[in-house]
Amino acid sequence: MANKPNQMSDDQLVSICMEEISRGIGGGLDAENDNDISLPLDYYLGKLPGIPAVTAKDKSASRYVSMDVMDGIEATVAEIMPTFSTDSIGFYVPSGEGDEDSAEAESALVNYLFFEEYNGWTLLQELLKDALLHRNCTAKVYWDERANVVYEEYENVNQAALQQILAPTAPRQEVEICEQVVDGEEEMQAMEKTPERNMLVEMGVSPDLAPPIQETFHIRIKRTTIVGKPVIKSLSPEEVIVNGDHNSPFLDDARVVCHEKAETSSSLIAQGFDPEVVALLPDYSTNIESLSRSRESEEFDYSSSHEATAIKRVFECYILVDYDGDGIAERRKVVIGDGDHLLANDPVNSVSLVGGVATLMPHKYKGISLFERLREIQDTKTPLIRSVVDATQLAANPRMGVITGEVNIDDLLTSRTGGLVRAENPGSVFELPKGEVSQTAYSLLSYMNEQRKERGGSAIGMANTANAAVGQGGDHTMERVMSSMELTNSLIAKSMGETVIRGIFIELHKLIRENYEGELQARVGSRWIKSMPSQWQSRANVSVQIGSSNAERVRQANVLREAIQLQEKLAGLGSVMFEESKAYTTISQVMKLEGIKAPDRFFTDPESEEGVQATQGKQQQSEAMRQQEELVQQAMAKAQNDMATGELMKGQAALQAQQAKVQIESMKQELDRMAAMVDAADKADETQYKYDKMATDEALELTKLELQYGTDVKATNEENK
Repeated sequence: MANKPNQMSDDQLVSICMEEISRGIGGGLDAENDNDISLPLDYYLGKLPGIPAVTAKDKSASRYVSMDVMDGIEATVAEIMPTFSTDSIGFYVPSGEGDEDSAEAESALVNYLFFEEYNGWTLLQELLKDALLHRNCTAKVYWDERANVVYEEYENVNQAALQQILAPTAPRQEVEICEQVVDGEEEMQAMEKTPERNMLVEMGVSPDLAPPIQETFHIRIKRTTIVGKPVIKSLSPEEVIVNGDHNSPFLDDARVVCHEKAETSSSLIAQGFDPEVVALLPDYSTNIESLSRSRESEEFDYSSSHEATAIKRVFECYILVDYDGDGIAERRKVVIGDGDHLLANDPVNSVSLVGGVATLMPHKYKGISLFERLREIQDTKTPLIRSVVDATQLAANPRMGVITGEVNIDDLLTSRTGGLVRAENPGSVFELPKGEVSQTAYSLLSYMNEQRKERGGSAIGMANTANAAVGQGGDHTMERVMSSMELTNSLIAKSMGETVIRGIFIELHKLIRENYEGELQARVGSRWIKSMPSQWQSRANVSVQIGSSNAERVRQANVLREAIQLQEKLAGLGSVMFEESKAYTTISQVMKLEGIKAPDRFFTDPESEEGVQATQGKQQQSEAMRQQEELVQQAMAKAQNDMATGELMKGQAALQAQQAKVQIESMKQELDRMAAMVDAADKADETQYKYDKMATDEALELTKLELQYGTDVKATNEENK
């Protein structure tokens, strides 16, 4: 086997990188790129097509510039940006069954960080304008790690507190003492010279036996902490260099991708680069792109009066190169200062730069810009409008002819309302014939405006078109017309989503997963979502969901309102097709379509913690009401039972009363009979009484007789009977 070639030297690596950069597309070293960057900017800012005052033949002629490029780009941005005004734009696709919850949580957290922490709205607007103006846009997604230096000063610090102050308060922190003064030294030196000390010495007493003075410190320390965080920023087109034969807007497979940037010496040293090498770099000067992008000279003045803030030019290259000599090119991150000083050389697995386009050009790195489609319109309209302006000014202040010697020239040149012009004859002053602006010019202007809408600036004329549509066919006609006019801009939004936005979300997920320490949590909507990024799995599949256009949002909102009415009917019928969570989803979606990002401020999500608690409280309340209703029903049943029992008892009481009445009547009759019997018995008793009395009387008489006569009168009486 052949031996592997020797490893590449640093000088060879720098030479290869700079050679690739010089042949690449973009950057400040490419002379042709100057025109690609500065020309669209000059048209956008209304500098072209212009007539400089120095070269103008007529200094008073109109130098008006039609702003079709700016108007078209701004109108397109204003129409597309609302499609990005959603809380969630990128969704990570689950890798398999059971991964849905993790993918959903990671999507919610990354979307929150992108829009809330990393200024996603402003970033997307910058990227969109770059793509519309310069054919391409580039975002840089990287983990920024640099030293953060803080100075602290303390007074009257004792020895025990000093150790605590010098201890690091954060991970990856170093503490350095910049200045230290022992406060007790001056007092001890002063005591050595006092009369009391001299007296002790004369008395033969050791001064060291006096109470010692406690040492305290006055210190100034420097805490240097290495701090890392994700950074997402939009790069200007003149800062990005790509190998010339690259044929795709995606940069992850490009042979060379370079970020040409200007940074201060202090920033480079804070990133960990060698201060001695940084000091060798020459100061950076401005370029033509900065001049075109700026409107005032102060905006592109890169000079600095302080060495630490001096601007240096740095090339950060992501290059495929066989650095180790094994015959296989690997991706390396090479940082070069001003083209010949190697600052860093590290292997990497991906490119931090993410590319995108507004309109795709097949098999090309650069896309198609809106500037290219509107430039000719601005070139055509500008001289037409200038001629109209000049003609109007000429009509208000026409050119005059005079007959020499018959007119006071000073009176004629002094133009004032009602002013006099001294002339010898009425015909001494006369108006020169002037050219009229042809009606064809106005027709051509109207045609150019129509072409502007056809070529991508349709948003400018949408208001008038919408009003005409309403007059012809109502709101539905307006929705159809506006939807058809928005198709071009919808395609631009989709292209941006599938290129630069998708790449940003892939890189951002990777950075957080590999570098974030601890738990990541955020309040998304009405829920708190917590997750450990270190436990995330690698995700390369991202579904980008671009929001709807204005007309599409109106149509969707109307459909969802009808769905809400249907859900209300289903809820009233108690159908199993109705669920509170789905009703909340419908309502919140309508509010988001209307531009309200946080519907949880007005409605409670049933699946949120607050919603779950409210549901549980509602269930408990319902259970309490059910139990109370059961108690009421039981009480009512008991009352009804009691009422039925009462009616029965009432009937029984009536029957018993009737029976009692019969019995009473019978008893009354019996009582009458008994009374009669008693009455009769009373009479019988009286007779018996009389009889018994007679018998008694008779017995007494007999006894008297027997006593009187001494004979058995009773027996004789019986015999006589």
